[in-house]
Amino acid sequence: MFFASIIQDYFVWHYTRAWWQMWGIWRNMLWFVIHFFSLPQLTRSWFTPFKRITEGRGKRFDLEDLATYIIINLISRIIGAIARTALIALGLVTLLATIVGGFVVYTLWMVAPFIIIGLLGMSIRLFHI
Repeated sequence: MFFASIIQDYFVWHYTRAWWQMWGIWRNMLWFVIHFFSLPQLTRSWFTPFKRITEGRGKRFDLEDLATYIIINLISRIIGAIARTALIALGLVTLLATIVGGFVVYTLWMVAPFIIIGLLGMSIRLFHI
């Protein structure tokens, strides 16, 4: 009778409390991936200059200063956009892997007790052969 009570308590825990705890862990992992790759900050600053490297503009009008100002600032923004795009892509791939991994874990968690019972039954059947 005590063993049946333990089995019942396990199934209640497995499909109620543990389910919600896993949901919390999954949410924390998603939060971690988003903030580890700084996805909100990177998307807000997508086209800002790389490492804030910019060229100041001179006080007087000079075509050479103007061309230097435009070219260096444009190149810095392009390099910044390329670097941020690579990080955002890597972050989104990792986020997608975390989401898919969470679904896989939830699916395995739902069927794990039945797999264990089935494997136990198959192993007991092997003893009678």
